[in-house]
Amino acid sequence: MISGRQTLSSIDSSLEELRSRIAETAQLIEERNDRLLALQQDELGLYRELGRLRVEHLVYDPGTIVADDAEQTVEKMLEQRQGELERIQRDVETLIQHRHSLDLQRDAQASQVAAVAEQLDVAEKKTQDRLQQQAEYLQQLELTQDIERTLKHAQDKAQQREQELESKGQSYKKDPLFMYLWNRKYRTTEYQAGGLTRWLDSKVAGLIKYSLARVNYSKLQEIPLRLREHASQIEKKAHEAFSVLKAMDEKAREEDGILVLEDSLKKEETALGTIDKELEQTLAKLQELEQVQADFSAGKDPYFLQAVDFLSTELRRDDLVELRRQAFDTPFPEDDVIVSRLYDIEASNRELEAGIRELRKESELLRQRLQEIESLRIQFKKQRYDSIGTDFSDPGLIATVLGNLVNGAVTSDAFWRIIQQQRRFHRHHADPGFGSGGFGRGTIWGSGMGFPRGNGGIFGGGGFSFPGSGGGSLGGSSGGGFRTGGGF
Repeated sequence: MISGRQTLSSIDSSLEELRSRIAETAQLIEERNDRLLALQQDELGLYRELGRLRVEHLVYDPGTIVADDAEQTVEKMLEQRQGELERIQRDVETLIQHRHSLDLQRDAQASQVAAVAEQLDVAEKKTQDRLQQQAEYLQQLELTQDIERTLKHAQDKAQQREQELESKGQSYKKDPLFMYLWNRKYRTTEYQAGGLTRWLDSKVAGLIKYSLARVNYSKLQEIPLRLREHASQIEKKAHEAFSVLKAMDEKAREEDGILVLEDSLKKEETALGTIDKELEQTLAKLQELEQVQADFSAGKDPYFLQAVDFLSTELRRDDLVELRRQAFDTPFPEDDVIVSRLYDIEASNRELEAGIRELRKESELLRQRLQEIESLRIQFKKQRYDSIGTDFSDPGLIATVLGNLVNGAVTSDAFWRIIQQQRRFHRHHADPGFGSGGFGRGTIWGSGMGFPRGNGGIFGGGGFSFPGSGGGSLGGSSGGGFRTGGGF
């Protein structure tokens, strides 16, 4: 068994692992981009050397010499880029420090919520113990339970007869002669027909033994209506008895100061929610800046792209292409050495570009996984899965699936399903199914354990659902938790 807080800590560790891998990949991309840019600058230098050789060995032609200010222009672009990158890094570090500070605040506030919740839980247990000693309360509880059982029996009988009507009534509905006489209300005071029609209808009735069939079909329809009416009358009594029992619960809670503790818990939870909201906003800003950092590391920022575009334009100049062609025709070995080095640079460029493309793909996948787990972490806290009383039954399974999520072997949906299936909520002091909480209509108990106040219908329609009993999109189903319907 592993607690909710320990599970949240494991998620945090996975996030740090992913951030470390992203940083390593970004460093590799940046190193390759720097080498790529340096190779292009070397290429310009080699063309400048070719131009110098042409001047020395052939004729003076200043157009063939690559201007030195090209390198100066690139250096200026890169200096601006470095300045912007340092500014972004400072902003990222500031946000990381702020997030760390908020995490510490949240831990302290979550502990405060747990402390107040524990006080409330203990107080509710004392109130429940007191009510268990009151004969008047126990008498009302027993009365409510008896009426509830009677109601359940009446509803089951009515439903059984309604199903019987649906199944047995089909043979009557499929008989066209019977339904003809039935719809004409034959053998009732509402039947109206002329002499010939009456005579023909009587012949049909005799042929199919309508009188007996009519009595049976009428009873088949009448019994479910009467049973349902009887169930409705009992339902009214059940509602009245339940209301009295719930009022006794509420009065006892108020007398023992539980409502004050609930208000205190709500305030503490509101403060925790405020911190969570600020954490979410800080994370969104941090992710935005980290994406900008990733673009810089991947060489997708405007400064780097401008420098590459400038160098590419210089290297595509017609005079350089012509200079290179002429180098093949000269008898000087210096030309051949330079051209050979140019070929080596081009091969290195292709290799570096291929490696950068693969590293960019890897970086993007890692960032996607990081955002997935960040979203899981936010949802985990929103659902208060790190609250007191929440455990997960198989730590090894959770650790394995979380590791697979980090490595991309499973999806976040699969991990969340495991979280839902493994979640258990262990009983503390108060029983949410105590008294009026045990009838499937919501509970006023168990607020300290993270159970919401129920506002369900009278008989289970939208009633309270305990953790592990299924429910919302993030509730899932697990084998643990309480079940409504219990008394003491």
